[in-house]
Amino acid sequence: MQRSTQSRIANLLIALLMAVVPCSCPLFAADQPEYTLRATANEVRLAFAASDRQGHVVKALRSADVAVADNGSIIRQFSSFRPASESPLDLVILLDASDSVESQIPQEIATVRNFVGDSAWGEHDRVSILAFGGLRPQLLCARNCTGETASVKLSALRANGLTPLYDALFQASELLKETCDAESRPAMILFSDGVDTISMHGVSDVLEAAQNLQAAIYSVNSRSSISAPSKGDAVLDYFAGSTGGLSFAPGQNVKEVLRTVVEDLHSGYVLTYELPLQLTGQHSVRILPTSDPRLQFRARSAYNDSGGE
Repeated sequence: MQRSTQSRIANLLIALLMAVVPCSCPLFAADQPEYTLRATANEVRLAFAASDRQGHVVKALRSADVAVADNGSIIRQFSSFRPASESPLDLVILLDASDSVESQIPQEIATVRNFVGDSAWGEHDRVSILAFGGLRPQLLCARNCTGETASVKLSALRANGLTPLYDALFQASELLKETCDAESRPAMILFSDGVDTISMHGVSDVLEAAQNLQAAIYSVNSRSSISAPSKGDAVLDYFAGSTGGLSFAPGQNVKEVLRTVVEDLHSGYVLTYELPLQLTGQHSVRILPTSDPRLQFRARSAYNDSGGE
């Protein structure tokens, strides 16, 4: 009887441990081999881009060339360090299909259609397309948007009313979260003028979701180049700057912009390190040069470890 009681107590303790240990995709890589980027809940995964002061990509970076400032702790020893080109892409393209950018939609649709159809995607890359206009976002296709079906749906897209921008970005994060793993590189390409008119979610919801997933947001400003700047420009810059992405001003060649985005995603780096021993909650992070002060870095600016990175 005593042994039976002890057995029940042991099983109860195991169940409680499993309940309180968070299962957040960016933090875990269960049943993965030793070289994976995420092995335990006590590691942080950080993707970043490196360039010189002229903006040229640095392609031969070593782990000894960088350090990480995590809430004041300086991290120099990394569990892993490797080029981002070794990680498959998990990409969501978001198209603003509201009335405010109606004149830009046809050209952007044509460019995106050619982009998803002609790019040299890797075997494990995933591409999704999400349009937003009217009351709610519309998922045109998920994870395999390089075929004819995606092209047909894009061609049928028309401008429609209000702009649920923040809801669309939040939904994109939820979509990426469904398929995230320790190996993939999540990212979003956002075509919008940056003005939200109807969303249930706010800026902080969007930013936290993207940062915790480590999904870089690349903002392509759809505002007409002849129109006056607006606060939407600052919103687009803020999303890109806070997640390690890039922000592109109105009037640029969209084909060249997309080429730049793909090059940027493939030319960065991914590192992991042990979570600093301190209180859980919001962590600010920053990549620092250790040997060459001319190096410049882009990465997410924060993460939250209170139940997931």
